[in-house]
Amino acid sequence: MSASLFALALFACSDDGTACQRLDAPVQTYESMSRCDAVLDQALDSEAARKAEAPTVYAQCLTSRQLASIGDGTIDLTRLNGVQFASAGY
Repeated sequence: MSASLFALALFACSDDGTACQRLDAPVQTYESMSRCDAVLDQALDSEAARKAEAPTVYAQCLTSRQLASIGDGTIDLTRLNGVQFASAGY
């Protein structure tokens, strides 16, 4: 079993994903990537995602280390190598 935890995070972004802010929503953690991936659609349908003031909301499961490295500032999700994001436009 892996010692890593996976965190599901939501991001409010420009349509192209170059200007994103992590949403102020509780970050859920999971013991495996597959368990985290299984709830991506639910996260995108959450109240926090629907209320985001951005054209696109992205959700992604990241390791806790990846999430910590992102921080809380504006980020360009297109520069995260090898990370695929699920999205919903509202």
